[in-house]
Amino acid sequence: MDTDADPHNINRGFFFSHMGWLMVRKHPEVIRLGKTIDLSDLEADPVVRFQKNWSKEFRQYYVVLAPVLCFVFPTMVPWYFWNENLYISFCVAGMLRYVLTLHFTWVVNSVAHTWGTKPYNRSIRATENKLAAVLSGGEGWHNYHHVFPWDYKAAELGTSPHNWSAVFIDIMAKIGWAYDLITASPKMVKEKRDESGTDFESSY
Repeated sequence: MDTDADPHNINRGFFFSHMGWLMVRKHPEVIRLGKTIDLSDLEADPVVRFQKNWSKEFRQYYVVLAPVLCFVFPTMVPWYFWNENLYISFCVAGMLRYVLTLHFTWVVNSVAHTWGTKPYNRSIRATENKLAAVLSGGEGWHNYHHVFPWDYKAAELGTSPHNWSAVFIDIMAKIGWAYDLITASPKMVKEKRDESGTDFESSY
């Protein structure tokens, strides 16, 4: 993490980790190590293949559905249901919503690697940042996530108003659409906090 193999490497600067990584070619280490990741389970899942446009059999539908669901549908809802001006509807519900969603997602790579506390591992750049958590729907508890990357909650606090991602996964688990959820035990979390964590406020 936070090396040249990280596509959003914070050590290359705040702007790079936030959105600059989209404007340059991938570092050779990102490409080299990316090829070693086993994605066979995802590539075998038809729902994931459809969403990610990996498979040729779904491409004809994806290229139509993506812009319709991302821009056309959000624009038409306020225009149709409360007579909003079509241009304003497109600019606000379509474009502004899309831009804000992107930036709220990107704060995890930038803000949550720059400001915040490090209760689980003080030697890494990733932090716990409530603003990033609120904006991203629960992904701002990044110090925890880097220490326990396999914990589905991505946070010690579990399901709460500051972790809607975990709330959603828990709901899916209750109806049988998510299963085999893995989480760190309280004992494991405490041991890690005592071993290498601190509540020190990051000075980056």
